[in-house]
Amino acid sequence: MNDTPFPAQDPHQPKPGQLGQPSPGQAPKPPKPPKQPWATGDMKKRWPWVAGGCFAAAILFLGITANQYENTPTASETALASRTSAAAATLSAQQAEAKRLEQEEIKRQHEEERLRRAAEAEAEAENKRQQEVLAAKMDRGTYEQIGDRDFALLAKDPDAHKGRKLVIYGVVTQFDSATGKTTFRAETGANPGDYYDYDVNSMVGVLSTTAANVVEDDMVTLYVEVVGSYSYDTQIGGNTTVPKFFANIVDVTGSK
Repeated sequence: MNDTPFPAQDPHQPKPGQLGQPSPGQAPKPPKPPKQPWATGDMKKRWPWVAGGCFAAAILFLGITANQYENTPTASETALASRTSAAAATLSAQQAEAKRLEQEEIKRQHEEERLRRAAEAEAEAENKRQQEVLAAKMDRGTYEQIGDRDFALLAKDPDAHKGRKLVIYGVVTQFDSATGKTTFRAETGANPGDYYDYDVNSMVGVLSTTAANVVEDDMVTLYVEVVGSYSYDTQIGGNTTVPKFFANIVDVTGSK
């Protein structure tokens, strides 16, 4: 019996004869070759993730490809887009023209309104002027008293005194169907007197309303405007020229 003691063994190392260890007197087994990565248990656990990643990558690639295909317009889509663009351009031009016409119509209406208001203002101003003129015609204080000499000069050249507002006196010598309702003939002078004191043959225009109560042989005071000279044919076949007045106010002071 060999009394040589066995060397001390590490209690953590497998003892000879245990499973996977050589028995005493047997040669140790050669080391097993290293396992390949794909045969390891870790790889077996990871393959579903790898397969899922590949599937996801394939889905992503197909999606990108489909999206690129979908985003590529077809010939019909291109033609439709072209027609749509042309229609939009036409509509834009029509809208611009409609806007221009609308602005022109607004401008025309404003101009018509301006002209209407201007015409109304002008008519109102003219009406006011006429009223002022009429008021002045009816204002006895605006008529001038003249003497015999001035009246003689007027009778000599009536046209040189057109527009003058005078107070004259006279007697009505003719106011009938021959003269009409708006004209009468009178002998006139610069001062009041008897009928035989008036020796200037004159024609007097008048409004029919103003002369409604005037008849032949009336003695009158006339507030007149000088019209100028007036020529007419006489009953005996001659022609004469006389001063013509327009009487705005006629006062009947008596009768011949």
